[in-house]
Amino acid sequence: EVTASSRHYVDRLFDPDPQKVLQGVIDMKNAVIGNNKQKANLIVLGAVPRLLYLLQQETSSTELKTECAVVLGSLAMGTENNVKSLLDCHIIPALLQACLRCLRTIFTSPVTPEELLYTDATVIPHLMALLSRSRYTQEYICQIFSHCCKGPDHQTILFNHGAVQNIAHLLTSPSYKVRMQALKCFSVLAFENPQVSMTLVNVLVDGELLPQIFVKMLQRDKPIEMQLTSAKWSRLDHDLKHAHELRQAAFKLYASLGANDEDIRKKVSLGEGRPPVLTASRQG
Repeated sequence: EVTASSRHYVDRLFDPDPQKVLQGVIDMKNAVIGNNKQKANLIVLGAVPRLLYLLQQETSSTELKTECAVVLGSLAMGTENNVKSLLDCHIIPALLQACLRCLRTIFTSPVTPEELLYTDATVIPHLMALLSRSRYTQEYICQIFSHCCKGPDHQTILFNHGAVQNIAHLLTSPSYKVRMQALKCFSVLAFENPQVSMTLVNVLVDGELLPQIFVKMLQRDKPIEMQLTSAKWSRLDHDLKHAHELRQAAFKLYASLGANDEDIRKKVSLGEGRPPVLTASRQG
């Protein structure tokens, strides 16, 4: 039998005053401890969907989110029917999203050392595996990676764990936030890192090479933030191609100088046989 007190607990979750909502959740937490009947009543009255809603709101305070998670955990420790009710409310994706948002906030805080992400070798593979869950997990995980990637050691770790392959397809996501965070992630991954950059140049996404996708992101109809971030990578791509062309030209010149034919050596030394690419690069 559902009691009036149980209904009162749920009603307080809908109060327009955030402080009263927080106190209501705290009181609910205290009421359900060791009380399976109260847990069942609150579930019947619809407490779970509301708690999940509060847990996922950007405007909810950290304290409120924490208390909501504690109450949900307490409800799950009741009967098997309680657990089934929680699963029916799709609690797993909601909790996963809330936890990742919390991790995102922690890892992007100026007081958190970037090395913290790399201290446990299982963390990055686990985050990579969660990328496909939802657009929220994609956004939060890319934010974590882009913020905590500081220098070649971090770039190498993320690269070796498949960051390029796992994040590339996110550049064509229907969500702007996901595309933007994926772009930022690639920007820091490739920064002054020829190995990562040369890999990116040859990656295909939906039949298009990544440089082509980056060029599209530079178009005027795209948001300024996206254009600027894409421009960083496009400049790096240009430098890499230029360096590659110079290397090719140097090899051709070396081969020409080493030729047995006297006429070839003479033409090269006089500038007549210089490869066009090298000539153009020297003029530039």
